[in-house]
Amino acid sequence: MVGVNAPAAPQTGVDAAAAAVVAEAGKVLRAYKHDAVADLAETKLHRAPQRTVVVAGEVQRGKSSLVNALVGYRDLCPVGVDVTSSVAVSVTTTGDLPAAHAAELFFPSGPRPAEIGELADWVTTGGRMVCDRSVEELPTAAAIALREAAVGDMTLIDTPGVGGLDPGLAKLASQSTQQACVLVLVCDASAPITAPEMAFVREASAGVDAVVVAVTKTDKHLGRWRAIVAENQRLIAEHLGRTVPVIGVSSLLAVLAAETPDPQARHRLEADAGIAALRAAITDRLDAAAAAPHLDAVRTCLDGLRTVRTTIADELAALAAGAKALPDLTAERDRLTDLQAQSRQWEQYLARDLTLLRQSAVDDLERRLDGVREKWTTYINSNGMAVLRRSEQKFTADMQVDLQMAMAETLAGFLQELHDTIITPRFADDPAVWEQISDRIVASMQDKKIETHQVTSKRQGLLDPTLLTMGVVGSSTLGGLVGLSALMGVGAVIGAVWVGVNLSFRAIRAGKTNLLAWLRETLAATKTATGRLLDSAVAQARPDIVIRYRDHLRASIDQLQTTITHVQEAAAADAATREKSTQRLTSNLAIVDKRITAAQALLDGDPT
Repeated sequence: MVGVNAPAAPQTGVDAAAAAVVAEAGKVLRAYKHDAVADLAETKLHRAPQRTVVVAGEVQRGKSSLVNALVGYRDLCPVGVDVTSSVAVSVTTTGDLPAAHAAELFFPSGPRPAEIGELADWVTTGGRMVCDRSVEELPTAAAIALREAAVGDMTLIDTPGVGGLDPGLAKLASQSTQQACVLVLVCDASAPITAPEMAFVREASAGVDAVVVAVTKTDKHLGRWRAIVAENQRLIAEHLGRTVPVIGVSSLLAVLAAETPDPQARHRLEADAGIAALRAAITDRLDAAAAAPHLDAVRTCLDGLRTVRTTIADELAALAAGAKALPDLTAERDRLTDLQAQSRQWEQYLARDLTLLRQSAVDDLERRLDGVREKWTTYINSNGMAVLRRSEQKFTADMQVDLQMAMAETLAGFLQELHDTIITPRFADDPAVWEQISDRIVASMQDKKIETHQVTSKRQGLLDPTLLTMGVVGSSTLGGLVGLSALMGVGAVIGAVWVGVNLSFRAIRAGKTNLLAWLRETLAATKTATGRLLDSAVAQARPDIVIRYRDHLRASIDQLQTTITHVQEAAAADAATREKSTQRLTSNLAIVDKRITAAQALLDGDPT
């Protein structure tokens, strides 16, 4: 057992440079009354990204043992010669945990606390509860929280051994710009990397340095593991044309090191085990990905600064044109004033646009759910019930993930279209508006519980009144994992999405006809739940947009009136006064340009 948490990573050069750029840009933005943009940039600057490590690999490669070795705890995740995990298990460090550790099981009906020692009963293929045919509901994910661990602030995901290597996980690494995520592919030292493993590395490492290959069980192959590591390095370089870290690890030696009280001996054992090198490789890649929020803050400042620059440049051009600019300025002011007066008309158009947007999202959902239905109907008809019953926990979790993804991607697409077609045309010069509106929409979706009625039929008892529970939830104390869809990119947009499908195990056990009926009814319930969430989003968005647009029109009219007044005053003033005004605006423009240059240089990778 470890004694202390790993130290937090120090502030990087990019972090410090981003903080300096945001601070200087904020002064300019606040001077020009863009406080909301400045506040948004500050919020993004200090937003801590979710740091996730996904441990993937073929069955019996030692994934669970490696997770235990990384955190420095023996037998935390269930391990053994004949032990195969049946669902994903996340492990998170949280310093304010009252106990040394805690665990939670995520059932379709909701999360339940559990003892660490009970996990093997629930999350392994041979577990006592998994094999008990009288148990009607099994968890589809589990989470463990530790007060202390040998790794820093990160969540490790031990993916299930059942079903082998999931190609969908390879997408995680390529989305690390949205959240800090590293993929650890686990091979073992008995043989070189296989073709499926190579394909997995190729997809996961495309365009991003967020993949590490761990060669486990080096203690069982003392005479050849170094040759296997070298061969894997050669094969990866040959097939991918780039290098990916390949590190030999003895999980057994690593947990022995964690239990060694002498610091010097512990560090020596960690180095010999390879676990120190693996932890360093993971942390380096997480730290690199963690720069994304800071750069996003700089990007927000840059958008705001460009808006300020346009305002100054327009006023400078109007001042230079003198009285000749007044007709155009007055016409634009009058246009905005008329638009302000016609609020009832544009509010009706807004309602129409939101309705069409919602319908488009429903159409998109139906298309996605049709794909889910076809996939699983084909699978059930092709493989038969015997195959599903052998790994019903795994198949239930996979079905749940497919429903999660359909729902999450629909909601994410709705938000993207709302941004592109409604918000951006109306508030192109104020990025803070979208952030505030989208935050409220997401908040309106949180903690929703949608219950469907019990379907009356001769299958009475198969279905439950809480057939589907939908909640949009953020990270929790116990792990940041509610199904793997939480990590699949859309989670970065709307948070982790949890679709609970109750009694699917009973449906699998009840036979093919009942399972197909359950699938149809669950798809219908998913559509209903998503429709209600879309209704909630529209209800939240409409008044926010109306109020913001009214404020936006009023501010734009005031700005134009100020410019008109300045032009009129300059036209009536002497040459010296006009020159003084021109110098003031030119000086302000130079300051803004300097801030823009600094922000752009940082985004281009040249903070100097």
